[in-house]
Amino acid sequence: MAADPLAALPEGLPGGLLGGVGLFLLGMHLLTEGLKLAAGRALEDLLEDWTSSRLRGLCTGFLITSLVQSSTAVTIATIGFVNSGLLTLRNSLWVIYGSNLGSTMNAWLVAALGFNFKIDALALPFIGMGTILMLVARGIRSRALGQALAGFGILFLGIDVLKDAFSGLGEQAALESFVRPGISGYLILVGIGTLITVLMQTSGAVIALIITAAQGGLMSIEAACAMVIGTNIGTTSTAILAALSATANARRVAAAHMIFNIVTGLVALILLPLLITFLSEIQTFTAQPFTPAVMVAAFHSTFNLLGVALMVPLDPWLTRALAQRFRSHHEEASKPRYLDRNILSVPDLALRALRLELAHTQSLAAACLHQAALPHPDTALIARQRDTLNTLSRAVTDYIHHISAATLPATLVEALARSLRVLRYQQTACDLAQHGAALAAEGGCAAEAQHFQEALQALCLACDGNRDDFSRTGMEMALEATEARYATLKEALLVAGAAGQLDIRAMENWLQQGSHYRRAAEQLVKAQRHLLSLEIPDHLPLPEDGLATPDN
Repeated sequence: MAADPLAALPEGLPGGLLGGVGLFLLGMHLLTEGLKLAAGRALEDLLEDWTSSRLRGLCTGFLITSLVQSSTAVTIATIGFVNSGLLTLRNSLWVIYGSNLGSTMNAWLVAALGFNFKIDALALPFIGMGTILMLVARGIRSRALGQALAGFGILFLGIDVLKDAFSGLGEQAALESFVRPGISGYLILVGIGTLITVLMQTSGAVIALIITAAQGGLMSIEAACAMVIGTNIGTTSTAILAALSATANARRVAAAHMIFNIVTGLVALILLPLLITFLSEIQTFTAQPFTPAVMVAAFHSTFNLLGVALMVPLDPWLTRALAQRFRSHHEEASKPRYLDRNILSVPDLALRALRLELAHTQSLAAACLHQAALPHPDTALIARQRDTLNTLSRAVTDYIHHISAATLPATLVEALARSLRVLRYQQTACDLAQHGAALAAEGGCAAEAQHFQEALQALCLACDGNRDDFSRTGMEMALEATEARYATLKEALLVAGAAGQLDIRAMENWLQQGSHYRRAAEQLVKAQRHLLSLEIPDHLPLPEDGLATPDN
């Protein structure tokens, strides 16, 4: 019977392995958190200001990840900037690619310093200085810098423990003893690297473990490189978990992270022998022998650089593909329904599509004011409706710009001007509705307020030109009723305030809210009047905007 290869392993290996990994993880945590806190908003400002192009995004992702040694932190920050509109989806993808490239600096840190210096002489002074700063410094950033220094030292102590645990082990047992050679063996090693990274939720510690094992002779360079490919793939699990219940843009960024790592990993696995041969040739050319640790670190950087190169031609397709996926309800609602670029060459058809889209935005504006006029308006819903209208307005404005690029007759030019006026009225109505709903006026003249709200709701329904029973006469009558109800409410509020029946501040809130709603109703009616004028023959006069001057 063949001897059990595990029996040859030293007794102290499990403890040394566990302790070394634990020290490395602790050091990495202290280093990352300390650097993020010490930098303050500087890293966020850098991420915001230096991502205006693909190259800048790539360099920024690389630089910040190299500094804080955490691609996860950079990914989360990138998602935040995409969601806030400060960073476009396309540029954010290049920040993610740069972050993946920056994560390879961790391997170089381990390979270059972990095996070429006396670790005690390097690590202990950092731990001492860092601890002193943490204890005596007064400023938060100074203490955070001390935490980072201490973490840096503890990280290398972990490497030292791992090095001792693997010392001489390569002569007694090799990982290849458990894995069949060939492509199937490499696939198993990639799977092992992926699984360990998913379980530990940090690729830095796993790569340090792999480099230390390779340097100690436990595995060949080929086997170590195959496992490093697995760590790259395993890092996607964190982004996937973070994006499961997140916004659509967060899912797109996580998907880009996953696609980059999987594509890069597959290419690196296919080219594994060639890449190792390439690195060996560089070693021959420089006449400087590479240690196994340096070879693994160089392989990690090389195949990530190769992945970035692969993304250059794939970037336009990937950006378009991701933009079509993970659509949220808001994005679906914000997508134009009728604006077809294919008919821009026929101005009359394009104008018809524009009228249909403006009727759609009119319905949105009416729904926004209708929600605001409820006794207990949903301010979050109103904000979403307003954001949807603003997004659509940008698409409509861009469409009008494309129509106006052609030589148009005067009647069509006038129709485009009216269209822009409709859009402006609709946006103003939504803004006023949101401002009014935010006042949350309560108490006071309940009966008059209820009548005013009911009149507003009736007007919103009357201004929806998409309704089958739409009537211009009905809309004008609804506006007159709203004006009358507003005048009654205003008089009742002033009397109640003067008589001391209503707190002056509450009265002012009611008056301001009523004024916002009344002005919003006027804007909505103006928009519908001009929208109707786009459907009538050109020889008829334009609608008049002459309405009563809004009360303040």
